[in-house]
Amino acid sequence: MTTHQEMMDKAEEISNQYVAMQQRIFYLLIDATKNTRSLLNDRNTILEWRLEMLSKMGALTNEVIKIVAQTSGKTQKAINELIRRDGLQVAQGINSELSKMLNESVPISGTVAGIIDSYTKQTFLSLDNNVNQTLITTNYGQNSAMKTYQDIINKTVLEVQTGLKTPTRALADNIYKWQSAGLKTGMVDRGGHNWSLEGYTRTVIQSTAHRTFNDVRLQSMKDFDSPLAVMGSHPAARQACAPIQGHVVNIVPLSDNRANPKYDSIYNHGYGEASGTQGINCRHMLYPYIEGVSHNYQTQYDPKDAVNKAAIQQKQRYYERAVRNDKYLLQDAKRLGDAEGIKRHQTALSAHRAKIRELVDDNDFLHRQYGRERIYSK
Repeated sequence: MTTHQEMMDKAEEISNQYVAMQQRIFYLLIDATKNTRSLLNDRNTILEWRLEMLSKMGALTNEVIKIVAQTSGKTQKAINELIRRDGLQVAQGINSELSKMLNESVPISGTVAGIIDSYTKQTFLSLDNNVNQTLITTNYGQNSAMKTYQDIINKTVLEVQTGLKTPTRALADNIYKWQSAGLKTGMVDRGGHNWSLEGYTRTVIQSTAHRTFNDVRLQSMKDFDSPLAVMGSHPAARQACAPIQGHVVNIVPLSDNRANPKYDSIYNHGYGEASGTQGINCRHMLYPYIEGVSHNYQTQYDPKDAVNKAAIQQKQRYYERAVRNDKYLLQDAKRLGDAEGIKRHQTALSAHRAKIRELVDDNDFLHRQYGRERIYSK
């Protein structure tokens, strides 16, 4: 039977392909600057350098389109397998488990098939609209990569003309700024935040993998008229999950006639909302529970303590992102031949690694996760 961890590992691999695509695009933009350095280094020819750089946008856009096509061809197949194939295997596995527990047989419902189909289409549409289309448009004012490229050029010229920096320093620093920010997607949230390519693709793909696994299982439980589940528990948990993790919960609203009033409901804790239980980045599992038959062996954690630990865990995630960013910046500096940048980013990388070691040493519920510090650029 396909496990939750297997699906999350596959989701991570797909996300990494999008991150690698972004890095290939940044390398493309960096390489476009290499044969114009003589114009850049002379302040008197900085405007000529700008025109020369802008004249490359047509060719660069064509190269970006090729990179996106190569990546999307691979990811589309992988996403289809992740949601459709693995989702069906999850449904078959939970149906078999419930059949043995309840001594009855119920076929996989059309609702389960509908969940799998809906998540597949929704994921393809989200990634195509907010990632692919923003990179393959030939409208330079809308193409995310070309908007980044133009901003790097224009900011470099401005900083040189005003005497803020030397030409090479201005160019390198503007490239580093955009590397840290990431290419922008078409996704703007309710707070007005424009999501980066890496942040958006990771969130969509990993959240969909988790939702597919859990929602298929939950629907199968409902199809068996089995509304109870044991929620897994972690030392660190978000506020919505902390009070109910490790406990038996209803997977239907308490207003549902199948609900058992002895137990709380996931619907009372933000189920279906981004910040709620089973929301974005939630990894809590829900296991079928048959009253009088099943047992709850989950470790019990104090809710307040779990929420406090979640805040500490978020510091680790912050430093892990910083380490990945430092590594990409270091690669950019080496590609640019920027000795000052190499030294600066190497120092930052060492400092952020030290912060992670210190945090893990001071908190026994944390452990070093080197996979979260790894980068992908092939």
